[in-house]
Amino acid sequence: MLIVGAGPSGLTLGISLRRQGIDCLIIDRLDTPSPYSRALGLHARTLEIFSALDVLAPIRKASRLLKGVSVYGDKGFLFDLDLTTLKAPFPWVLSCPQSQVEETLIQRYKALGGEMLRGVELLDFTQDGSRVTARIRQGAQVSTVESAILVGADGVGSTVREQLGIGYKGVDYKEHFLLADVPWKAPWREDSSHGFLQEAGLLIALPLPNGWRLIMATDDEPEEPVTLAPFEERLGSILGEVPALGTAHWLSQFTVQRRLAQNYRRNRAFLVGDAAHVQSPLGAQGMNTGIADAFNLGWKLGYYLKGYGDGRLLDSYEQERRPVAEKMLYGVDMLSRASLVKLPLLRRSRDSLLKMAGSRPGIATRLLRTASQLDVHYRNSPMVTSGPEAELGWRHQGPLPGDRLPDAAMRSVRTGHLHQLHDLLKKPVHHLLLQLSANPEHNEKLVLYAFSDRLGQDYRERAHLTVIASRHTHEEQIPQEGTTRIWQDHEGEFAAAFGEGPRLWLMRPDGHLGYRAPVGNADHLLGYLDAVLQRVNSE
Repeated sequence: MLIVGAGPSGLTLGISLRRQGIDCLIIDRLDTPSPYSRALGLHARTLEIFSALDVLAPIRKASRLLKGVSVYGDKGFLFDLDLTTLKAPFPWVLSCPQSQVEETLIQRYKALGGEMLRGVELLDFTQDGSRVTARIRQGAQVSTVESAILVGADGVGSTVREQLGIGYKGVDYKEHFLLADVPWKAPWREDSSHGFLQEAGLLIALPLPNGWRLIMATDDEPEEPVTLAPFEERLGSILGEVPALGTAHWLSQFTVQRRLAQNYRRNRAFLVGDAAHVQSPLGAQGMNTGIADAFNLGWKLGYYLKGYGDGRLLDSYEQERRPVAEKMLYGVDMLSRASLVKLPLLRRSRDSLLKMAGSRPGIATRLLRTASQLDVHYRNSPMVTSGPEAELGWRHQGPLPGDRLPDAAMRSVRTGHLHQLHDLLKKPVHHLLLQLSANPEHNEKLVLYAFSDRLGQDYRERAHLTVIASRHTHEEQIPQEGTTRIWQDHEGEFAAAFGEGPRLWLMRPDGHLGYRAPVGNADHLLGYLDAVLQRVNSE
């Protein structure tokens, strides 16, 4: 397996593959990782992914925790968003420089036995029905690498995408942006990001683990070299006095574009992250979307390379992830254009709408869930489905096929230890959740024994069984034969999110729901497993 690019997307994919025992080589043209970090914010869904990959603890330690978003207009405060109201295991944003994210991911990847070569450039590649042959250059030496699959995680100027001849259509924004990381002590909350929609132009202030990041928009092309003077002038108009920002750790300028690859896959070659999509940095969606791309693709490639699934499984990567990027690009574009608008009438209308949105909890909740990527779903994917009776009587209860599964506190019946439902994601397999009724009936027990036997024999590497007992069930009523994992709904969170049983929920390795049905659809679920996860090749 060959991955081109050692950024967050490529490293997340490498970790996902190594967790499944897949041999993996990551190459990157840079001799050393860049010390500078354009990307910064890690959203709630990304933190769930990092928890599953066992990298969240060191990243959190190196981050500043942000609990809110504050927005101001020319006449002062417009609205606040409280991130802690999110129904998620990690209801906040971590402000962590991309360089630190990469360092942590590299350590995890190498600890899992992943191989990495730096100062290596991909020249070109060919592919046939069984392999990809890539020519790479390290210094003056040119060599070839053969791989079953090639993934381009090599950024906006992706060589992989260009070699595949895949279009990358979009637009360039006319505005220029300046960036400064400074050791400043700002007069605002240090656990919140701050956006100033000023007549003079947009200014964003983001707390760093040490200091602040300032980003400002300007219509004029900046002078070189970039200095702190424009930031001091813009902040002076907001604060009423010119601040002493100190000596900048990093000064830069950049422009913004919005582009989307026409395809994410061509035969044995795939695209993830910025190689597939690029957008304005407003909303901090780019790095998070690329990481989610890799988490989606990783389990599918792992299954396929072990001989399970077929081309439909690989096709589902583009079918699921490209619509997500398309929607994200549209949302970020609307946010960017609204933030950069100049006409006074449009500015007044925008500010009025923002004030209204901030005063209505329902709107604020939808904004937060969209920004945090918790509402990303794959309901239109051909790889998710319901049983034939699944919509009768409980269609509005619980997640739908393709949705991200909510988390819930669970207690092990056997050990008494407390767990979270999302802890299951640390094992990169499908997890069948057999939800029992408050008073389990004979047919529920039969299904338990049948699944325990069938999954153990036919799907040991791909599907594990977890029995979910109601919090109202007395422990002596809970069947304890036939499976090793029996959890009880500890505080009623599972029932609140999923409804009452008895039901079947099949959680994919990426935490999304692949299948749901009443317990009576056990045979149909086995048919689904056969269709999706059967052994079809031996690569």
